[in-house]
Amino acid sequence: MDFFTHILMGILIPIPLLGHAPPETIIFIWLMSFLPDFDIILEPIQRKTKNYMFSHKAASHSIIIGFIFTGFISFVIKLVYPNISIFFAWLGGMIGYSMHTFLDFFTSSKIPILYPITKKEYRFLGDKAVNPLLASISIVNNLILIIFFIFKANIFAFNLLFYIFILSYITYFGYRAIIKLYIQHKLPNNSLFIPEINPIFYMIYKFKENEEIIDYRLIKKRILSSKSIELIHKSYNTNSIEVEFFQKAIEYSKSYRFFYKWNAMIPLFKYENGFVKVKIILAEAFSRKRSYTITIIFDKNTKEILKKDENFKSLKDWTLN
Repeated sequence: MDFFTHILMGILIPIPLLGHAPPETIIFIWLMSFLPDFDIILEPIQRKTKNYMFSHKAASHSIIIGFIFTGFISFVIKLVYPNISIFFAWLGGMIGYSMHTFLDFFTSSKIPILYPITKKEYRFLGDKAVNPLLASISIVNNLILIIFFIFKANIFAFNLLFYIFILSYITYFGYRAIIKLYIQHKLPNNSLFIPEINPIFYMIYKFKENEEIIDYRLIKKRILSSKSIELIHKSYNTNSIEVEFFQKAIEYSKSYRFFYKWNAMIPLFKYENGFVKVKIILAEAFSRKRSYTITIIFDKNTKEILKKDENFKSLKDWTLN
């Protein structure tokens, strides 16, 4: 989930506690609502230890780690502010931390929500990991709250704004959840519902493999419409050289921690001057012929890796159908 929606939820959730809880507790809830994303400071440790759980959206996004971490911080707060109840501080911290974890769980990027009990990662796949449309709306809503605060809006206007915001976001996430559950339930095996930026649209990733071919399709559809647009369709012979290079690229991609969080991959190929370019598309990140990709250049004869690149890039120079 985008940073601005995390911030907004961190502001909205404690509002009902105003006047009923110490200001320090409310500030703690707000801080915990976006603090998990500060796991970027662990990157040097991750690079040195090669431990995936120190990377972004890994162990820091576990409910269990959140419970332990907020408990420790609550104890420190209690030492500084003796009049504060450690129980309510801990509860407030967990509310903020859990809200952040839930929002990230709702999107297309997997998180190890039960670590260290299990390293298995989960997601609901109800929205894009970063949705520019939702982020823009949240930026505007944050600015509105700031304006209300600066001009000291009366309590009635502030409460009305709060209920409008809360109802709007509950409606948005509820709609996204219902659409995802309904469509995914109807899909056959080896098919995956993928949300679009615009909630009116969605994509379907289809994968089929047998003894002869491996087939990949990415289809764009519209709610309440039978029409569809085929965005990508690629088929390869099971025993082809393309599949062999793709398998090598998949093995290499495992060294990129970001690829642990996705499983709807589509390979593209180019042959140039004795080289083979393999581009792996993450279908969950596909939008307007752009996607998060890994590109690996192999020597066609020795099959050695010559160059690699990981980025969110345009696919305009690649044949998608």
